[in-house]
Amino acid sequence: MKQKHSKHKAKPYRQVAPVRKNEKFSKNYSYIQRSKQMEESHRKERVPALTGNNSFEPVADLLPDLQNDVDETGFYEQLVNGFNNVQTSRLLSTNESDGASVPAPVKTVERESKTPVQTNDDFDSYNSFSKRFDFDLSADNINDLISRKDATLIKSSWPAVGNLKFEIPQLDANAQNPDCSPPSAISNSSDLQKLEVKMSICAKVAYPLSALQSELFHVANNYQDLYFPHRTHNNAEEIRYMYCLHALNHMLKVRSLILRNNEKVAALAKSLKLSPNEISIPETFRDQGLKRMKVLFIVPFRESALKIVKVIGDLLFGIQDDQARKNSMANYERFLQDYSGNTIYFPKTNPKPFDYEQTFSGNTDDNFKIGLRFTKKAVSLFSDMNASDILIASPLGLRMLVTDKESDFDFLNSIELLIIDQAELFLAQNWENLLHSLDHLHLQPQKLPDTNCQRVRTWCLSGASSFYRQTLFFSSHELPEFRAVLNSKCQNYQGKVRVTNLVEHGDIRNVITPIQQVFRRINCTNVESSFDDRFQHFVKHIMPQFSKPGFSHCMLYVPSYFDFVRIRNQFKTDMISFVQISEYTKKEKISRARDIFFHSGASVLLYSERAHFFRRTRIKGIRNLIMYQPPNFPHFYSELINLMLESNQNPRDGFGDEMSVNILYTKYDLLSLSNVVGSENALKLTTGKKDSYLFSTKT
Repeated sequence: MKQKHSKHKAKPYRQVAPVRKNEKFSKNYSYIQRSKQMEESHRKERVPALTGNNSFEPVADLLPDLQNDVDETGFYEQLVNGFNNVQTSRLLSTNESDGASVPAPVKTVERESKTPVQTNDDFDSYNSFSKRFDFDLSADNINDLISRKDATLIKSSWPAVGNLKFEIPQLDANAQNPDCSPPSAISNSSDLQKLEVKMSICAKVAYPLSALQSELFHVANNYQDLYFPHRTHNNAEEIRYMYCLHALNHMLKVRSLILRNNEKVAALAKSLKLSPNEISIPETFRDQGLKRMKVLFIVPFRESALKIVKVIGDLLFGIQDDQARKNSMANYERFLQDYSGNTIYFPKTNPKPFDYEQTFSGNTDDNFKIGLRFTKKAVSLFSDMNASDILIASPLGLRMLVTDKESDFDFLNSIELLIIDQAELFLAQNWENLLHSLDHLHLQPQKLPDTNCQRVRTWCLSGASSFYRQTLFFSSHELPEFRAVLNSKCQNYQGKVRVTNLVEHGDIRNVITPIQQVFRRINCTNVESSFDDRFQHFVKHIMPQFSKPGFSHCMLYVPSYFDFVRIRNQFKTDMISFVQISEYTKKEKISRARDIFFHSGASVLLYSERAHFFRRTRIKGIRNLIMYQPPNFPHFYSELINLMLESNQNPRDGFGDEMSVNILYTKYDLLSLSNVVGSENALKLTTGKKDSYLFSTKT
């Protein structure tokens, strides 16, 4: 199977991230405050006081054109300073009889209520939604969020999810901590309506939601970041249904608010006999970002995107067949052609493991992106990025959008909800693609937005959009790379929730080969030097064995492709007898390498983790297994050791029952070790006084 675009994964991502707008937040924030003050003084000076019960809103001309070649600070300064140059000649109507200038009659503009008001069809305003996006962060708040200062940690335990850790920033000394007690179940429409879910969605939801769905949805609906590292093939569809429900609910609230305010602005403009673009819009009507797109899904395969679109369609239009769905979703037939089918062949004899078939069923192309645009009655697929409300993309597809020199990626500026699912698969594709894409969210637009800047929220103008973004992160297990994304790239001002269940046993309990397994600790001073320390330890203490007479049938398993190349070059320098299998090795060469290894033609088989991930080749003849690092996919541990069963050995190799398993690790491999031997044992391995520990599955 070809994996063109899947490349290097190994060492920590060290690329310098682009300069973000929040680094100049304090300066930009002052522009917003100055703009408000000048607008207020402008109103007082130019417009005489009204008598009676009439009220008014001042009218302004269109915003002046902005210069294209401005720096980041100048960009936001021009956006807000445009309000200071409005002409007021249209504000007053002249009374020719007495020469006095009096305000033109204007209808009263109602401010948006902060309390829920139920209309005939839906809620008119949304409590948690309005509170989140109407709240303006101060410069001190931003600095505290960046430094992760004054955060309250709360631990809780829920029936389905398990142990949780809440990290809530204390932006207000008088603020009360949120309720972290277990939520109630969601069994009918009224339960969802209490959580401020749109009634149009409530009627289409498949009830009752499971306990896991109910608890995860409560966290998501509170607009806190969520890290859930316990996704399995059994609960995958439950999780997907939950986050699609939340994303659709958020998207419809955004669109409803904008449409409602459009009507109010149109009514105001009509009363003034002006175009909606020519009036000065009240502050309460700020309801948009610089760009339209609000929700971003990052998933590994087209099959995942297909399932997401189908769930969104079911929640919007109910259960439909493909013919009915074509009428409610534009370009749906093209979507099915592009995103379904192309399932790889699964052999019936010597079948692949169950998780392999589950992962690679459906269309496994990892280069895609598709925009969804919502209208009043339908959804348009394959919409232009700048006109889309939702984007579903793979890390590779998103990176190609970002690096495309012929177009900009300004549509990523105003993302309010980011959902990352099946994160462990990105390690096998290219983890750097994900990091690169995340670094290009909420950056200064390359082109001036076509949005009416009077409708743009002040925190978006001031460069603080990243602090209003919610991130939902789902993976099958914990790894340091996942923790790093949560800690360094998620700065939601409402805090984050991390599921902290310990691993009780680990994958070592699935080992059925009766053999002793030795874990050897490599001492290192810091995480940066750990890569070189591991390599030097390997060259000094492990490689000399490969040159000894009679040493053969050794598989060297290397999770990182960078380490794989480094070791391969060292083998060539030292003239070690070896064969290699990586994700880039062709089928013919794989068969040849397996045959040479099985018949003792080479002492060592150099085997990469991604080669095993994409092919699950059954290597026979392994007598000695060395893991250069604990595997990133924990179930590979038992899979590889179970390949050493007697039935897979060459009876004529002359080694009898001699076999060994060695795993190299450092103290920074704690999470990877936890997935293999359990959290309690992993802690002993990383903090104990000894440098080697023995685990045995012999009876």
